[in-house]
Amino acid sequence: MPLKKLTADAFFALQIVLAIISGGSQLLRLLTTSQGVNFSWLASWLTFLLINLTLTIRAHRSQPSRVTLQTVMTYAAWTTVIAACLLVMLWKGTELWDLKDTATTTVVGLAVLLTWLQARRRGLKITDPLVSGLLAVWFVGLPQLTLAYKIFTVGGAGLAGEMLLAGHIGIMTRLGQLWFAIREAGWDRNRQGAALSEIANEATWLLVTLAWLARW
Repeated sequence: MPLKKLTADAFFALQIVLAIISGGSQLLRLLTTSQGVNFSWLASWLTFLLINLTLTIRAHRSQPSRVTLQTVMTYAAWTTVIAACLLVMLWKGTELWDLKDTATTTVVGLAVLLTWLQARRRGLKITDPLVSGLLAVWFVGLPQLTLAYKIFTVGGAGLAGEMLLAGHIGIMTRLGQLWFAIREAGWDRNRQGAALSEIANEATWLLVTLAWLARW
C-alpha cells in the first residue's frame, strides 16, 4: 500500500479514536459538573461540525475517493459525540444558560447576519462553500473565545483535559486530511471553506487551553 494511502488511513483511524476519547471523557465529566462549560459553546460547535460535514459531503460527491469519504466519516463521528455531550447537558439541566451565553449568541447572530448581507450583496448564496466556511468560523471561533473567558474567570472543571488534548490533535489531523484531499482532488471552494474554519478552530481552541491551564 502506498505511503500516502497508509498515512491517510492512519489519520482517519486516529480521528475516530480521538472522537471516542474526547466525547467519552467529556460525557463523563458533564455527568458530574459543567463548571466553565457554556451550553451555547456546545450548540455552536455542533453547528460548526454540521456545516463542515455538509461541505465535505459536497466535496466527496463532486470528486469521490477513499480520502474524501474518510473526511466525511470523520466529521460524522465528531458530530455524533458533540451531539451526545449536548444531550447530556440538557438532561442534567444544570447551569444551562447565563449572560455569557446570551452575549455569545447575540454576537454570533450578528456576525451571521452581516455575513449573509455581504454575501447577498456579492450575489452569493448562503450555501456557497466559502460563505458557509465563514459562518463556521463564527460558530466555532466566537463561542470558544467566550469559553476561554468563562474558564479563566470561574474555572474549567467541567471541561475534560482529555478533550482539550484530543481537540488539538483532532484539528491538526483534520487539516491533514483536508490537505490530502486537496492534493488528490484539487483546491475547490468546499475544501477552502472547511480549511478556513478549522484554522479558526485551532487558534481559538489554543486560547481555551491556555485559560484552562491558567486555572488548573
